[in-house]
Amino acid sequence: MSENHERDANETLAIDALISGKSANRMILIGAPQWVKGVIYRLHSLGFAEMAEWSRLMPTRNPKEMISVLQRPRVQD
Repeated sequence: MSENHERDANETLAIDALISGKSANRMILIGAPQWVKGVIYRLHSLGFAEMAEWSRLMPTRNPKEMISVLQRPRVQD
């Protein structure tokens, strides 16, 4: 699967889960585009999440801010 296709699929899953309320853990980053990209890069370099697992940066109502979502399935006990 290509990285772009994988990213689009992850983005769709993240947005669907936010809307549907599916059981998942999410990390949401909202801020200046460079800050959001920097946090994603740092989390990748720490082995927390692959960069392609994050949704693409999307604009918020604030023109100086972007949002990106990481979603992971919630483990059932």
